[in-house]
Amino acid sequence: MKYFFAVSCILIFILILYTIIHIVQRNRFPYAPKHILTKREYHFYHLLRDVADEYGYMVCPKVGLKDLLAVTSRHQYMKYFHKIAQKHIDFVICDQDLHVVFVLELDDSSHDTKEAKKRDKFKDMAFKSAGIPLKRLRDYDEKAIYALFK
Repeated sequence: MKYFFAVSCILIFILILYTIIHIVQRNRFPYAPKHILTKREYHFYHLLRDVADEYGYMVCPKVGLKDLLAVTSRHQYMKYFHKIAQKHIDFVICDQDLHVVFVLELDDSSHDTKEAKKRDKFKDMAFKSAGIPLKRLRDYDEKAIYALFK
């Protein structure tokens, strides 16, 4: 009888523990932190920041297009807003008053697909329309980074 009681208590304890764990996990969101930049982007960021500092500019990584471009069409606002709402630009170069000097895309082989080229063309046209220079760089060294600021 003592054995049966002990086993029952252990089973009830396990059941309660399982229920508590299940409730806690159900109320948690499935998110974990991640680095804002890839290793390549992070390496590039350090070089870019050093050069930008020399010109008195700031570098803002991973900025949403919706934060840089205003939709000017009242009649088709949502149509054009949705085109920029989920996209970002790799780096934004700003002056000390946070006015955009130019934006920069650090391209790699992922930009070679047909779909990526279509997205790149959209960004090129959107920034041209807004009068914001968009510069693209695939391979870089210090000389190439300095050339961006000329």
